Amino acid sequence: MKMVKVIGSVTTTIKDKSLEGFKLLFVQSVDVDLKEKKEYFVAVDTVGLGEDEIALMVTGSTAKRTDITKGKNVDGSLVAKVERIDLE
Repeated sequence: MKMVKVIGSVTTTIKDKSLEGFKLLFVQSVDVDLKEKKEYFVAVDTVGLGEDEIALMVTGSTAKRTDITKGKNVDGSLVAKVERIDLE
């Protein structure tokens, strides 16, 4: 899993039928201190996130394992909203 910050959305006019109805978000990787890294992705939103929220993202074949992405043409899925991080 990767920890990412939602920084925008992606609007498409023509896309594969398997992507119809999906909300696509533009995200940026963050480190444990929530500092932004220079790594960006477009991911399917499966949990209803908004701009500036921190999320967990899965990629590759794992991205196709959520209830709504099974059999779909996706490589990144946002699967959880991060509320807090506890480190000892």
